[in-house]
Amino acid sequence: MAHRPLFTAAQLGQYFDRICLPHDERLYSAPPHYDDQLHYIATLVKHQLLTIPFENLTLHYSWHRVVNVQAHNVFRKIVGPPSHGRGGYCMEANTLFHTVLLSLGFHVHIAGARIYDAAAQRYGGFTHCVNIVTTAAGHRYMVDVAYGANGPTAPVPLVEGREQAQIEPARLRLVHEPIPQQVDQGCKVWIYQVRVGPEAGWTPMYCFLDVEFLPEDIQGMNLSPSKSETSFFPRKVLVTRFTTDAERIDQVGDGPQRDAGTMGGQIDGAIILWENTLRWRRGGETKLSITLESENQRLDVLRRYFGISFDEPDREAIKGTVSEIVGNGVGPSGV
Repeated sequence: MAHRPLFTAAQLGQYFDRICLPHDERLYSAPPHYDDQLHYIATLVKHQLLTIPFENLTLHYSWHRVVNVQAHNVFRKIVGPPSHGRGGYCMEANTLFHTVLLSLGFHVHIAGARIYDAAAQRYGGFTHCVNIVTTAAGHRYMVDVAYGANGPTAPVPLVEGREQAQIEPARLRLVHEPIPQQVDQGCKVWIYQVRVGPEAGWTPMYCFLDVEFLPEDIQGMNLSPSKSETSFFPRKVLVTRFTTDAERIDQVGDGPQRDAGTMGGQIDGAIILWENTLRWRRGGETKLSITLESENQRLDVLRRYFGISFDEPDREAIKGTVSEIVGNGVGPSGV
C-alpha cells in the first residue's frame, strides 16, 4: 500500500474520547467479519456526526484564514487536545475519518465529488470528497461525515437505487448514471440524492467518481471552498451538527449534551447556524429558530449548542469583515 499518514493507538484513543465512544466499543484494528465491520463503521459515523460539527469557522474566526487539510493538522485542530469543540468542512472532517479508518486497517480510499447547484441546475467542480470503504466481504459503501444537514447519517451501499433513511421522513439513495454536463454520456458517476418526504421528488446533492483521489488532490481541491470568488464559505458562517431524539432543547446549557443517554438515541435532526440564524430541525420540522443580533450572541450559541469556543485573538478576527454580525444584520453594512 502506498504511504499514507496513520494515527497511533494513543491518537485513536484521543479520537474516541473526542467522539464520546464508550470504552467497551473501542477497537484498535478492524473487525475481521463483514457484519462487525459494517456495524463498527456505522457506529463511528454516528458518533462523529453527533460530536464533530461541520463548520467553516476558520475562514471567519482566525487571523490567517487558512485551512490545512493534511491529516495530522486536521487531527490537532479537531481532536487536540484541546480542540475547543472544533470541527471542519468536508476536506477536513472526511480526511480525519479517512485516516482513522486507515489506521484501524480498513480498506478505504477518498473520492472527489461535485456539488449540485439547484438554482443553476448543474454540477460544479471538485469541491467535496467522500470515503469509499470495501468490507471483508467485498461490499462497498460510500461514507460521508462532512456534508452538513442533508448528508448521509450511515454508510451507503454502492448499489443502484437502494433507498435508506436519512433523517425521517427524508430518504436517500444512489443512482449510477452520467450527469448532463458530460460530453461523454457513456461515463457513469454515482449521484447522491435525497427526498425530503414520501410525496417529494428526488433532489441531487452531489455526484462522486468511482476512483481514488490522492492526498495531493484533496489539498488542491481545498483551495476552491476557501479561496474561490464563487464560494460562499469565506463570506457566510455555517455550522451544523446532528442531534438525537434523546436531546431536549430546554436542557441545552453550557454546551451540547454528551452523555450515554443522548449518544444512544437515534439521529432525528440537526442544529444549523447559518449567518445570524440558528435553527433546530427534527423529524423534518423546525422546532427552534433564533435570530442573532450581535457577535456576542453568536459566540454564545456556538458554545452552548456546538461546544465551540475561541480565544480572544480569534474572536477579534471577524470584526470589520462581511460575515460579522453588526446591529440587527450581518456584515458591516447590515446585509
